[in-house]
Amino acid sequence: MEHSAWFHRSFEPHHEGPGLILLGAGVGLLTGLGAVLFHYLIAGIHNAAILGNFGIAQNAREHTPVSPWGAWIILVPVIGALLVTVLVRNFAPEAQGAGVSQVLRAVHADRGHMRPVIAIIRPVATAITIGTGGSAGREGPAMQFGAAIGALVGHLFRVQDHRRIHLLGCGVGAGIAAVFNAPLGGWFLAMEVIVPDWRPWTVLSTLVATASASWVTQEVFGSGHLFAHAHISHWNGSLMLPTFAVVGSLMALMSLGFIRLMDRVDAYSRKHLKNPYVRHMSGMLLVGILLYITSRLTGHYYLIGGSYAGISGILLNQMHWPLLLLLLLALKAIATSLTIGTGGSGGIFSPSLFMGAALGSCLGMLLEPIIGVPHLAALFALCGMAGMVAATTGALLSAPVMVVELTGNYHVLLPAMVTALTAFAVRRVFLQDSIYTLPLHREGLPVPENHYIVEEKMDGK
Repeated sequence: MEHSAWFHRSFEPHHEGPGLILLGAGVGLLTGLGAVLFHYLIAGIHNAAILGNFGIAQNAREHTPVSPWGAWIILVPVIGALLVTVLVRNFAPEAQGAGVSQVLRAVHADRGHMRPVIAIIRPVATAITIGTGGSAGREGPAMQFGAAIGALVGHLFRVQDHRRIHLLGCGVGAGIAAVFNAPLGGWFLAMEVIVPDWRPWTVLSTLVATASASWVTQEVFGSGHLFAHAHISHWNGSLMLPTFAVVGSLMALMSLGFIRLMDRVDAYSRKHLKNPYVRHMSGMLLVGILLYITSRLTGHYYLIGGSYAGISGILLNQMHWPLLLLLLLALKAIATSLTIGTGGSGGIFSPSLFMGAALGSCLGMLLEPIIGVPHLAALFALCGMAGMVAATTGALLSAPVMVVELTGNYHVLLPAMVTALTAFAVRRVFLQDSIYTLPLHREGLPVPENHYIVEEKMDGK
């Protein structure tokens, strides 16, 4: 059967619209509640495993204190790897990896069917990975468990296959909206990457889902931005816009390196470490060593989780050493590839944000005395975040929108868009796949990147 042909021919009857919006709201609310529990689960495991205390209080924008375990911190990620491997091997192999590739597989190969157990095992596995020191984000897994909730709602209400697909999109958007408090960016990402179907009721139901999920998390955690508001002065758009195209090109090259590194770590570890326990525990042993070395050199565990504290520090111009930023960038790419590429559970969105911010800040520091614009490092860091995410994930539209939502710097949307557009285009010249679609092509599933769907009438088949 032609790829996704059944989806392309789907109707959108008007009487389905209100019901679809109600289902989207339900998916959003459930995903938001799941994201709250997910946050506290990560915090609880992190506090116990890294700090040796019990509690669920954690500020992701603050650096983790130095662990009382000393050099034994190296073994904490290894213990986490053992637990994660037990979970995914016995309950849900789909809980490995970044999560978005698995959702795309469900959309394009399984007609929106996902096992309900993923909604439980995925957040638990990711919480263990991140909580024990893994270098990964929480947004990809949040999108996957949101999608699993959408699939379950679709199954309970016995909707048609194409509507179940739409509910998966609602769950994906709700997941990232809840984790990042970015309802508009989450909506764009779901519509652009997962279910690019721009018909009215699909658009509205997905937007309702992301708004509902963000409302839940805002009620619990407040409505503040995830990252610090960068101090960016007015910029001369007419003269500087070409500069952001250069920044985007560099982000594309870094993205290519990161995607290739992830792919090769995955392929190498599968080929040479056949035992899944040995494979993941070996990878996380190396991550533990990197954590300890980084802590000894800098005083902070920059590589843990999504490195939110590091991103905030870069945006606030608290890191003034380009060589240190470049070193942390390289270590983040290696640690993330080892964490996810050897069988861990976590996302690549946040690590991409950190790498983009680090390289962008370095460029800003080098060009600030030449261009004569103050706070250029923070501006380039923010735009670098958009460029790196757009190139790596294929989130062409949602990356700049989400970055300004995450920081509250809405006035720099235009340079962020230029950076993202350039980064996406340059990466596409050299590599047609995003980090999400490349593994699927390796498996023989031809999922196109950003494949837009238009409404067509049924042809009677």
